[in-house]
Amino acid sequence: MLKKSLPLLAFTYTIALAVISLLNSSKLPSIDVNNSDKFAHAIAYGLLCFVWYMTLKAHKFSSALLIAVFVAVIYGIILEILQGTLTEARVPDVYDILANCIGVAFISIFITIRNKSHVKNL
Repeated sequence: MLKKSLPLLAFTYTIALAVISLLNSSKLPSIDVNNSDKFAHAIAYGLLCFVWYMTLKAHKFSSALLIAVFVAVIYGIILEILQGTLTEARVPDVYDILANCIGVAFISIFITIRNKSHVKNL
């Protein structure tokens, strides 16, 4: 059951992330914390990487983590470019891309460590 629902979850999350990224940001709720948008980027793209990793792993893709990292990073770059070309209310920001990459790196390290400790426990 989970194997069948993971692709739907991954695609839905990916599309939702694009919609949120391309909306006028003044319509989104704001959090009054310094650099909160960078934390949001890191969490959002870490989660994107995770859902794609779980989807690819469930479908027995070799190098699932590498593919998920690639997809999340490239997708984040594409969305930043689209913010500058498709919208007038949003602007591309290299620091957003960096925050995306930090989130992806964090989840990748977490998954790698978990996978290594899981194998040792067997």
